[in-house]
Amino acid sequence: MATATAAPAIAAEPRHVYVLSLTLAIAYLLIIVYASLQPFRGWRLPPAEVYQFLTAPWPRYITLNDVLFNVCAYVPLGFMLTLGLRLWLRPGTAVLSGTLLALLVSIAMESVQMFLPARIANNVDVLTNGVGALIGALAAPLFSPTQAIGAKVFKLRRRIFMPGALADTGILLLLLWVIAALNPWAQVFGAGDLRASFDLPALTGHTASRLLTAEAIVVLFSFVGVGLLLSALLRTNVRSGVVIAAFLLLALFMRMLSAWLLGKPQGAWAGLTPGMIAGLTLGTLILFGLLAFARGPRLLAALMCLLLALIAINLAPNNPYFNLPVQLAWGTFSHALSFWSIMRALSELWPFLAITYLGVAWWRQRNANAV
Repeated sequence: MATATAAPAIAAEPRHVYVLSLTLAIAYLLIIVYASLQPFRGWRLPPAEVYQFLTAPWPRYITLNDVLFNVCAYVPLGFMLTLGLRLWLRPGTAVLSGTLLALLVSIAMESVQMFLPARIANNVDVLTNGVGALIGALAAPLFSPTQAIGAKVFKLRRRIFMPGALADTGILLLLLWVIAALNPWAQVFGAGDLRASFDLPALTGHTASRLLTAEAIVVLFSFVGVGLLLSALLRTNVRSGVVIAAFLLLALFMRMLSAWLLGKPQGAWAGLTPGMIAGLTLGTLILFGLLAFARGPRLLAALMCLLLALIAINLAPNNPYFNLPVQLAWGTFSHALSFWSIMRALSELWPFLAITYLGVAWWRQRNANAV
């Protein structure tokens, strides 16, 4: 009954928006699973009393920051699930279903964490995750393309970016890149470092000169790759330099914001190293030279740059500052590590998502040019 009623309501809307939202919800779900199961080792049977974590008393060591971070972690899942479910359900039913599905995900993840000694199953996490999912679910109908807020967002999107579902996917990838900058474990623009999560050894010995060079190379290729990806999504009448600069500043702001959220504002400038500045300066010169090329070569160059950045970050010498656990590096311990684990997982997985996307986009552009 809900399906029949919902169909006319979305008939005039771009269907790919809902398909993309559902796809992103599944992708975000995988990120949550990846983050929740870190550090992927030490599995064991927990004490019998742990199985009653859902009915346990309210913990005494939960702080307001813990609550806020856990709420924020599930807002995107509730939002994307609800918007995706609009393919089949009416708005109210989609909100309820999206919230319940996200809540079940939280319960499942907390239950699995009982078997990991480094993680803690917590009923407050389930409650706060559920509240976050509800907030996201309630916001989702407002951003539907036919609603006031959603209509303005899509009007701005059409003015700046190329049309189509493929371009929408690229835009969301770029937004995820900005959000991934919150990861306090990685160097600036250093997404894709998998060594800590999988306990892999460093392949390069640490010296000051090697670290500076590695940082410069990672920043150079990452910035050029992201800049080329962004430029390939923009309409021809848009000033690409201004938009790229805005994205760069937004990513740097998010990195500084992570330091503030962790209660260490003095650490906001820690990532602005000589290597980072050198890589960004050289990358800017290379990027604006490559912007003169056609869209197809820019997509291919972006793919190669992000692939080289991914290789470089995993071959770089360890930076002791970023190898410390977050509770030691920033002098705090919090059950909001679930939130930071999601940011870390997003940062680690983003290059793989972007490289896959660029491969598909380049292949389609190549075939379109051949016609």
